[in-house]
Amino acid sequence: MEITAIYFPSYHRDPLYDRWYGEGWSEWRLMEQARPLFPGHEQPKLCTWGSFDEADPTWMEKQIDLAADHGITCFLFDWYWYSGQKFMHRALEDGFLRARNRQRLKFFVMWANHTWGVFPACREIFRGPTGTENKNLGQALAYDRPLLEIKHTLADLERVAEYCCARYLREPNYLHIDGRPVFSFWRWEELELQLGSVTAVAEGFDRMRAVARRHGFPGLHIMVNIANYENPHTRHCWWPALADRVKQAGGDSVFGYNVARTPGFPALTNDRPLVPYDDVLASHDELFRLCENRGLPFHPVATVGFDNTPRWHRGVTLPVDFRKLFYEPIVTGNTPTKFGQALALARASIERCGGGERMLLINAWNEWTEGCYLLPDQRHGTGYLEALAKALG
Repeated sequence: MEITAIYFPSYHRDPLYDRWYGEGWSEWRLMEQARPLFPGHEQPKLCTWGSFDEADPTWMEKQIDLAADHGITCFLFDWYWYSGQKFMHRALEDGFLRARNRQRLKFFVMWANHTWGVFPACREIFRGPTGTENKNLGQALAYDRPLLEIKHTLADLERVAEYCCARYLREPNYLHIDGRPVFSFWRWEELELQLGSVTAVAEGFDRMRAVARRHGFPGLHIMVNIANYENPHTRHCWWPALADRVKQAGGDSVFGYNVARTPGFPALTNDRPLVPYDDVLASHDELFRLCENRGLPFHPVATVGFDNTPRWHRGVTLPVDFRKLFYEPIVTGNTPTKFGQALALARASIERCGGGERMLLINAWNEWTEGCYLLPDQRHGTGYLEALAKALG
């Protein structure tokens, strides 16, 4: 069983960040500026290592050793591609792939195929007009103005496959399932909408597999995220029945990116948009059972927590109309001990399903601005990693 931590690569210098927000900007800046919104609010959440450069192989080596020493076997890198425009790729290409100890971990990529926009916290420093209308553009907090719009064509899926085959899939520590390199998608809806049908998505998958075969691979194992949806088909921000469409398109397995919504979401008030982690644990169990045995292998995820207030507009106070602004509620009460319970629920799901090459995902290794991370912080130290090691025995 692979123990896969999701890696969000927004903590290094990127040419687009330089253009939008000023030279050297990264999301470390948002963490440094974060402030508590209510008594007991655990902000700012600061890494005990400081605001390090993840694209520096030396820093990546330190992360790899810490992860491997606590039982993690694989990093899933969020990967951004906009019709050939790469974004936030240097953590993988300059950091991980040049790390001297990178063989200690496997890795694979997930195309984070969603539109990217201006963070509310960055409206004041954005170098350009932002407009006035808030929009939900498929990425949490992609407001005001889309900066990188996602577009899917069959030809672009082939280009993505070509790039990944040449740059990543040949690496000896790239993850394979059933002998095939794994490629995953974050967002299904835009994929189907822009290509036109499930049948067209199936053709896209076939074309990507054909590219992989031309590069000498026995195809691809295509894995699709079924979380982070909000439509009539969803349950606590997951879409369990999406597994049926993924199977129809020829996908190979499904997974959930994170768990943060709970049954209590409709009753949350603007003055206290707070969700206890105990309720999040209950959502883990419910969602896992809804996604198991739907005809495709399911890989469960254990979510550390959720708090993306560092991305909220500066000066915000409670109450705040979080639904109108597309702000997610704040998860409270998450601790290393309770995270161990989430890991136990994920392991139980894998045991119920049985058979095949399964993975247990963790959200996340370093999603600081969403309050999901395993890296040591100033409150818990390495407590979450120690809980992981204990859960894995």
